[in-house]
Amino acid sequence: MKRLREHAGLTARDAARLIAVDQAKMTHIEAGRISVGDATVRSLATGYGVTDHGLVDALAVMALERTVGWWRAYSDLLPRGFLDLAELEHHASYVRTVEVTQIPGLLQTEAHARSVFENGLTAELPQRELDARVAHRMERRAAFRQQSASPR
Repeated sequence: MKRLREHAGLTARDAARLIAVDQAKMTHIEAGRISVGDATVRSLATGYGVTDHGLVDALAVMALERTVGWWRAYSDLLPRGFLDLAELEHHASYVRTVEVTQIPGLLQTEAHARSVFENGLTAELPQRELDARVAHRMERRAAFRQQSASPR
C-alpha cells in the first residue's frame, strides 16, 4: 500500500485524510503493525487512483486473511522481526532459503538453536529471552512441518 501511495505522489498525511486517521496511524497501517479491513484497503486504493481491480481484490483478501497466530504469544518477549517472519512463513505457499553459515532455522534442532542464540553475534541474552527465542524457533519448525504436510 505504501508503494501504491508513493506511486500516486501522495504523502502519508494525504493517505491518512482519505480514511480519516492521523498520520501516525497511517504509518502503522503501512508498516503492518495495525491491520485494516478490506473496505479501508479499497478506499485507499481508490484514493490512490489504482485501476487494476485484480490487484485491489488481492490486497483486500490479504487484509481479511491477516491472522493472529501462535507467534503472538511471543509479542512481549521477542523483537518484531521474529513475529513478522513467523507470520510470513504461515502465509507462504513455499519457502526457499539459502544459508551458508548455519543450518536454516526451520531445520535446527532445539540444541542447535539454543547454541546459535547463546553464541550468536548478539549480546548475551537473559535466560527468559533465550528460552523464548528457542521455543519460538521450535514452534516455527513444528508449524512449518505441519503446514507443509497439509495440502493447499
